[in-house]
Amino acid sequence: MSANLKCEVEWMILSRFSFGVIEDRIDRMTGSDDLKAALWLLAWNEQSIGERRRTIDEALMLASRPQG
Repeated sequence: MSANLKCEVEWMILSRFSFGVIEDRIDRMTGSDDLKAALWLLAWNEQSIGERRRTIDEALMLASRPQG
């Protein structure tokens, strides 16, 4: 099962789907959180350095927001 999901993510990367589209597809996949995290890392690693930095900046901004 995980090999099929990996192939799907790799196909999406090679087909130049946007990271957001790939991320949404991974979120909808059936599988463990660990599997989804690994697939997300695969997709994220294939992004340009600019895209990776943008993703990090967004995550840091969200993490710094006050809770509640």
